[in-house]
Amino acid sequence: MNTPNSSNLTANDRRCQSSPVEIGATCVAQLAPDVFVLLVEVEVEVPGPDIEEVLIIRLTPAQAAALIPQVGRCQIVGPDQIPTPAPGRDVDLICVFVFGGNAFLVFDVETNRTDDLVLVRVPLCPIVG
Repeated sequence: MNTPNSSNLTANDRRCQSSPVEIGATCVAQLAPDVFVLLVEVEVEVPGPDIEEVLIIRLTPAQAAALIPQVGRCQIVGPDQIPTPAPGRDVDLICVFVFGGNAFLVFDVETNRTDDLVLVRVPLCPIVG
């Protein structure tokens, strides 16, 4: 068990100050009336290709209500509004997840002032049998 005076906490604080692992954009998405998820971008800077992943964590409505004022809501757009790069704006497709009858493409959209996650909702095609 860690206590406020634990040497583990102190060691972790020192290690995290120079850590190659950083938390990037975060937001809460509402996927259905009582279905919320927290998206957390994890960036890792080590030799080789950049590592950029998004964790998706299911929330209760109460947890979502507590987090939204702190991290904001994810922007969810349709397939005709896929973010595009522009001068001073980088856009990276990070991952895709499926919920219900939709795939959600998760884009990281960064400028020199902002780092946001944008979800593009794409309806899945029904299988015709």
